[in-house]
Order: sequence, then C-alpha cells, then structure tokens
Amino acid sequence: AEASACKGRGNRCMQSRDYAGALRCYAEGAARLSPLVDEAALAVECLPQTPFAGYAIDAVEAAAAGGEARCLLAALHANSAQALLRQSRWLECVEACNAAIRAEPGHAKAAWRGATAALNVGMRDVAVSFLDGALRRHPDVSDLLELRRKLGPLPDILEPASDDDIAVERPKTEWKPPPRPAPPAGKDKAD
Repeated sequence: AEASACKGRGNRCMQSRDYAGALRCYAEGAARLSPLVDEAALAVECLPQTPFAGYAIDAVEAAAAGGEARCLLAALHANSAQALLRQSRWLECVEACNAAIRAEPGHAKAAWRGATAALNVGMRDVAVSFLDGALRRHPDVSDLLELRRKLGPLPDILEPASDDDIAVERPKTEWKPPPRPAPPAGKDKAD
C-alpha cells in the first residue's frame, strides 16, 4: 500500500511537471517494494517441490504476492524512466528501463522508453534489444512495432545459424589495409 501511494504521489508530480519530485516518490516506492519482491522470490524457491496441501497454497500465495509486487516495481521504474526521458537524461533512463524489465520482462512502456533513450545517445543495438525483447511477449503493440520498423533490419553480422548454414561453409574475407596514396611527383624517393 505504501509503495502504491508513492506511485500516486509521483504521478501527481509528473502531471505538474515536477520531475525531480516524481523521481523521489518513485524511488521511495521502489525502495519499499524491492525487499518484498526479493522475499517472495526466495519464499517460492525455498518451498519443497512435493506439493503438500499447505505448501502448495503457500507457494501460490507467495507467487501471487511476488507477482503483484513485481508489476508495481516495474511500473515505478518505468515511470522513473518517463521522468528521466522528459529531462533528456538518456543513460539514466536506459538504466531505469532495464530495472523495469528485470522486474517484469517484456514491459512495453519500459521497452519503448528505453529504446527511445538509447537512440538519443546513438545506442542503436540497445534500442533494438529493448524492442525485440518486448515484441516477443507483445507482438501487437503498435508503438513498439512502429519504432522497430523505423530502425530497419540489423546488419547481417551476427545472423543466427540455420540447419542449412551448418553444411555450407561461407568464404571468409580477410581484412586488407586501404591502398596507400601515391606520393606527389618528385617525392617518391628519399631525400
């Protein structure tokens, strides 16, 4: 409840364009929530694999609590990213988006914001990674699709191998230095 209240206060700060205040509220909410998310994950990991009646209920409850907390944590980080984006704090925005996606993989808003920030600092491959990761989980989100189309295809440097590629060996090209320019007339010999 406290983390949710922090989110609400942060959202009101965003509406009044108080981005620093919003960031403080979102950070406070995330700080209150992070231990709960870690605790829920640990509780699920520590439960026995055999589904006894009591343990199965505890596992479901812990997973549900952890899932709700993760969604809220992701929203807090994604909202922080929006405040950072509005301030042109690109690299911090990318970090906030990574935190949101760690909490909730495929978070569409965090992916779009992270890609936008990455593009503003020339990190095209990071932008593509944000978008492709989110599109695997949400292939119909129009904002993600539109931004991904604008980026175009990646260079064919790291194509994944298919079964056909295994049998065919591709020729390797060697790097050759560019040719040296010809010296000016009369300067082709040592003095």
